[in-house]
Amino acid sequence: MAEMNIPEKGGKGGKKRSKKQSTRVDLTAMVDLGFLLITFFMLATTFSKPKAMEVNKPAKEEDQKVEEKPIKQSKTYAIVLGKRDMVYCYVGADDDPSVKVDSVTFSRSGLRSMIVDRQKAVQEQWGNKDELFVMIKPLPESKYRNMVDILDEMAITGVKRYAIIDEFNPIDSLIAVQSGNRLRPKKGFTSLEK
Repeated sequence: MAEMNIPEKGGKGGKKRSKKQSTRVDLTAMVDLGFLLITFFMLATTFSKPKAMEVNKPAKEEDQKVEEKPIKQSKTYAIVLGKRDMVYCYVGADDDPSVKVDSVTFSRSGLRSMIVDRQKAVQEQWGNKDELFVMIKPLPESKYRNMVDILDEMAITGVKRYAIIDEFNPIDSLIAVQSGNRLRPKKGFTSLEK
């Protein structure tokens, strides 16, 4: 609503000057409209729902009647999570000291390309890349974020069979010593830092 204030005539004769008119705009309706729009968008908008990561857990020991066949070493890939976002990967027997251990970081050209290369090797040898079984072994100095990142990499690369393992073999012990990590007792997977 605009209103114009016009000063009254007055004064002494003489020169007539043009009258300056001041305008005043009432913004009450505009503020009301703004609040109505804000309220409408708050009520009409759907907020993004949190997404949960699905983790398959093994059945209880009582329910397991079927014996599982051991997985061949040529179908496995061990990934050890260390401190400072380092990842150590190897293929081979647990007690073979001549195993080649690669250290990489969480990147497209690092860990992801290593997993894809391993899938290709399993594909060539066994005819199906889904035969790959990845063993994820977090060391105590690894961070919780590293665990989430590795599970994301499993989803991105399409690895269908993987397990989080808290038992360490001699190669894992060697990796821990050389990288400055320490091994925890074999009790559980609870000491990851956030």
